[in-house]
Amino acid sequence: MIQKTEWGNINWIHTNNEDNQSFNVGITTLLPGKCMSKHVHYGVEQFLYILEGEGIYIINEEKKNVQKNMFFYLDPDIVHETINTGTGPLKELLISRPVTYNSNIKIDENMSYNTKDTSAINMNNILYAAVEAIRTQLLESISLPFTIYDDMWSIVIQNNNFSNYCISKCNPVNNHVKCSCMMQRNFNELNKEEGTRFICEYGLSVFNYPIIYNNIKLGTIRGGHILISDLTTENHDELYDSPESTIIGIKSLLKQIVRSITSYCSFHESRQLIEKKDMVIKEEMSRNETLKNNLYIINDKVTNLRINHHFLFNTLNSIASMSLSGDRYDLYNSIINLSKMFRYTMTVDLKFVTLDSEIEYLETYLNLQRLRYGRELEIHYDIADNMKAIKVPFNFIQPIVENAFTHGFVPSDVKKVIRISVQDVKNKAVITIVNNGVPLNDITRNRVNKGLSRNTGHGLSLVYEKLESAYKSEFNMDISSNFNEETNVIVEIPIVY
Repeated sequence: MIQKTEWGNINWIHTNNEDNQSFNVGITTLLPGKCMSKHVHYGVEQFLYILEGEGIYIINEEKKNVQKNMFFYLDPDIVHETINTGTGPLKELLISRPVTYNSNIKIDENMSYNTKDTSAINMNNILYAAVEAIRTQLLESISLPFTIYDDMWSIVIQNNNFSNYCISKCNPVNNHVKCSCMMQRNFNELNKEEGTRFICEYGLSVFNYPIIYNNIKLGTIRGGHILISDLTTENHDELYDSPESTIIGIKSLLKQIVRSITSYCSFHESRQLIEKKDMVIKEEMSRNETLKNNLYIINDKVTNLRINHHFLFNTLNSIASMSLSGDRYDLYNSIINLSKMFRYTMTVDLKFVTLDSEIEYLETYLNLQRLRYGRELEIHYDIADNMKAIKVPFNFIQPIVENAFTHGFVPSDVKKVIRISVQDVKNKAVITIVNNGVPLNDITRNRVNKGLSRNTGHGLSLVYEKLESAYKSEFNMDISSNFNEETNVIVEIPIVY
């Protein structure tokens, strides 16, 4: 099969769309005076052997002169450009293979789930938890531009890897309402493995795969946004004319994401079956009040351990950095503060403590951050006097503040500000933690809020689990942004003295 392109052609000797371990082999011909524009090898590793001609490779901004009998291995997701500098064609033997990203994604076996509702709506909610669970291990490592939608066509997650051409034409990230690639389309989705392909108004090919689990459509993944000149009559000199190997790689990547999401759903379903059995046991145990109380205590201790475990790794990394810098006095203070924090968590064997105690514990943690950031860090408190003695869940404010340092603040000279307010509003204690770090966009904020109650094992989800254990349904936790583009975590709990 000969695939014609704007820069020449590829004679495909062998292609395989089904097995992502199979090789695709072809001979590329780059005509004199032509250039393969800068492009990304989405999810494909390549071996190139120069059969004829001479030219220039630019691989991740590094320039290489190439000629007959030279060969190169190109990693997946590298940025590549080829220029024919000779008077004749530049011919290459191309061997490509789609790669598998993080095939062994680890799922937290300690996650718990709501087993009361197994409807399609609940399965839709699990899509948000699934995306959050695979986000850092898989989704953030993929350079392919993609968008995942739920079944109501709301964006669950969208990366920012769109080409300059896409951004100049319709800016799909910041203007997705008007981008034709982002609009809902009706396809025959009976064969989810094959997916569908459509061409946008600017001549780019977009690949569309449904996310289906147990015959329930959870959502859709859409990605690619590449030029395939065989499918359009428009000329795109500034775009790379993609070969069949790129198409195979993109399809493989999108199907990998779908499989990871459905694997998570399968895990979730198995956990539901186990938890239903656990519910029967717990109902039996609840007849004995002593056993019931012990169960709650053990659950709280496990949650506290998970939070402290998360914090310990972050703090030890900071202490290690201090030791390398030779700042011994700061290192001594950080160790003392760390020991105070762990002494508190080990000696206070209570489900509730006073707000004053929690703030004192928080201050010990912030002392560690002050050693790191110095004058770049500002902390402001606005706590009503009548709130200082109220009972609050043990160790639930510090993980929220820590989340600002972990995800909100980025290394810069800009002052980092955290404001903590506790007020009595209609007989509810309203606790607001505000940070001026990188604000969450609407899509991310929606995903995080939906993931709170799914107990995904992340810091804020653990706080939600602690609040749920303490108050059942008599509380509220929400993440929002205000007009100053600050991030607010707002917790409403009953006032108890």
